[in-house]
Amino acid sequence: MTTHRPADADHVAGETAAVDLVLAYLAGAVPAAPALSPLAADYMEQQASGLLSGAVMLDPGFSPHRRAVMPPAGLVWLESVSMTEPVATAVRALAGDGGGRFSFLSQEERVMALALSAAARLAALYEPAEGVRRLHKVRDVVSRP
Repeated sequence: MTTHRPADADHVAGETAAVDLVLAYLAGAVPAAPALSPLAADYMEQQASGLLSGAVMLDPGFSPHRRAVMPPAGLVWLESVSMTEPVATAVRALAGDGGGRFSFLSQEERVMALALSAAARLAALYEPAEGVRRLHKVRDVVSRP
C-alpha cells in the first residue's frame, strides 16, 4: 500500500523548504537538498521565485521602467558563496536582470539560483539580522497548513 500526502502538505513543505534555503544561504551555510516529493519541489521553486521577486521590489531604487540590476553589495555578497558553474551563470544573469533561459538547469539548480539571488538581494538591502527577521516572518506564514 502506498501512502499519499495531501497537496496541502506538499505545498507547505515546498514553500517552507524554499524559505529555509534562503535563510541557510544568508547564514553562510551550505544547505543540503531536502527530500521532497515532485509536487513539493514544484512549490519550492515557485516560492523561491516569489522570494526573489519580492526582494527585487523591496529595493528602494526599483522601478518597473528599468532593469532591476542587483545592488553592488549583493554582488559582493555573492562572491563569498561557492556554487556550480551552471548555477553561477544563472545567478549572474539574474543579477543583471537578464531574464535568460534556464532550461539547461535541473529543477534543483534553478531553485538554488533563485534562492541565492534572493539572499544576495536581501543581503544588499538589510543588515543580516533584519533580513533573517523578515524571512522568519515569511516562514511563519508559509509553514502553516
